[in-house]
Amino acid sequence: MNLAALFLSLTAWAGPVQDLAQASDADLPEEARMEAFERLVAAGATDIGVVSRVALEDSGDTRKRWVAIRALGKVQGDQARELLLQLSENPEPAIRAAAVQAMGDLGETRSSDILIARLQDPAVIVRAGAAEALCKVGDRSAIDPLDRALRSRANFYRGASLWVRRHYIAALGCIGGRETIPVLLRALDDDDTSVQSSAVLAFREVAGFSYEEGRSAEEELSAWKRWAADQLR
Repeated sequence: MNLAALFLSLTAWAGPVQDLAQASDADLPEEARMEAFERLVAAGATDIGVVSRVALEDSGDTRKRWVAIRALGKVQGDQARELLLQLSENPEPAIRAAAVQAMGDLGETRSSDILIARLQDPAVIVRAGAAEALCKVGDRSAIDPLDRALRSRANFYRGASLWVRRHYIAALGCIGGRETIPVLLRALDDDDTSVQSSAVLAFREVAGFSYEEGRSAEEELSAWKRWAADQLR
């Protein structure tokens, strides 16, 4: 490679490298980070090289890897999908979580089996990321697995409900449809009040309206129980 070609190559890489650093910088305002992230995605759509290199770099900065992995989901395409599948099996929980969330950004139901499997991941952040991704994918085949995850003992600690259960409810709200109603109806009587509140929000999304106006939280919850019972007759 001659000097001119080398200079052009280094210049082409400098922009994405700088954008990755900015998008990963927690000290920058969110707007600046998002602008850098969008530039990174645009560059990755043309040349996925710098994004994939950082995403796969096991010895690299975890925050930068997270950003690079999330960029892969926005870049789209078969190469990005294959990289995300590989990363979804990474030994580091944060990397697996980023990968499954990015798979949600792909919006492909062919990723559903992988995402459903990750609902049983040993790490809670990965299970939450998988639920978030299934929300984006909207695959109805995930309804029963989400219901099982909601009931699983793995999502309780010493009898107390873990925060990840709220993510399962939110995913059901995104997916919607009559099949989600029995699960959400049970969630209205859950011992965890945060799960109850999430179920109310999910019902609003499923039904496309709200009972909130003029009612207390308890009254709205009761209204959704009546509505759900009517739907299941």
